[in-house]
Amino acid sequence: MSSKTFFIILDVIIVILIIGIVVSVFASRSGPYYKEAQKAFIKAERESESIDMAKPGAIDKLSKLYLKVFEKYPYSRWADDAIYRLASKIEPTEEESIILYRKLIKDYPDSDYIDKALYTIGMGYYTRSQFEAAIREFGDLITNYGKSDLAEKAYFNIAICRYGLEKWDQAASEFQDFETRYFRSDLIDDSITYRGIIEINKGNIEDGITLFKKVLNEFPGSDSADDAQLNLASAYFEKGNFTEAEIEFQKLIDEYPNSEFAEEAQVMIGATYEKQGKNEQAIATLQKFLVSNPEGKYASKAENYLAEIYLKLGNSQQAIETFQKIADNIKYDYDSRKEAQYKIGKLYEDQGDNAKAIEAYTKLVDSFPNPTSKPDSEADKVDKAYILNLQQKTLPSSDISTEPST
Repeated sequence: MSSKTFFIILDVIIVILIIGIVVSVFASRSGPYYKEAQKAFIKAERESESIDMAKPGAIDKLSKLYLKVFEKYPYSRWADDAIYRLASKIEPTEEESIILYRKLIKDYPDSDYIDKALYTIGMGYYTRSQFEAAIREFGDLITNYGKSDLAEKAYFNIAICRYGLEKWDQAASEFQDFETRYFRSDLIDDSITYRGIIEINKGNIEDGITLFKKVLNEFPGSDSADDAQLNLASAYFEKGNFTEAEIEFQKLIDEYPNSEFAEEAQVMIGATYEKQGKNEQAIATLQKFLVSNPEGKYASKAENYLAEIYLKLGNSQQAIETFQKIADNIKYDYDSRKEAQYKIGKLYEDQGDNAKAIEAYTKLVDSFPNPTSKPDSEADKVDKAYILNLQQKTLPSSDISTEPST
């Protein structure tokens, strides 16, 4: 056999093999395996729409539908779809969701969902305040899928995570890098606002004010404009420029009436009045707010300001009554209630009325056994030993036995 004949035969064999592969692939995509996989996926999609995820056992029921697809037909084009769809039905903070996304990334590295999986895992960690873990996921997305539509948000979220870790300088630098890299992004105004807050946290109030004004001047209609307006007013308040703070808080109410910060601004206007010595005006403003927002997010804060003003005016009884309203309102947050109850006991103790102080402190210990979220809170320092010590101070000396107990 000549070498030429050999090569011709070899070429024929290769062509036959190629045809065989093509035919087998086509068959696999049109044969029973593929059709059954598609059928199972469509069934899972349809039935998942009727499952109430709030009901017990919903996840298990949903899992059975999608598991049939990617466990029974792992080589079908529907397998990664099924994993992604199941994972997306579960809250990103849940471990089951993360496990499924990990499986998708490991078993189907060429899937179109990989960038979404990495991003969602990162958001899950972020929501759980596991910022370092979130940074790793967002970083992987940027490194390996830099052209993804999610890369921009991932870059921004890394800076947010640094902010959450209170690594102010690093966060500020990453926000600036983000603004340079994605200068057309819709998140630029948010980035500048965060940089302003960082400057305030670092004690650079003037720099923060400059950045907040930049947002308001360059992005007046943006989603973060009201946030920048609130922070601008708060910066003036912290600086001690209460007249300017009042103006800026009022501007937030007037220009952004539907803002989630409008209620806080109303309360803070009352606070600026108090700081300016306009106590009656402050009381009227705060009382008006409480009438309109008795169960609002900032109602406890308004009542606390009222109590402090009453104290300032020497009306301790009205202050105590106001603090008691805060402590007894189960709709208020735990920290505010516990601290209000503590202030009642402290007021009585400072007045020398130890009997009422003991009663207030006992209620504090019994009703608020858990610590507040604030480090070194005075309210957390009162315990049964503190009350016992106060009781011993209250008892006449003749009632305190000097004999050892038997």
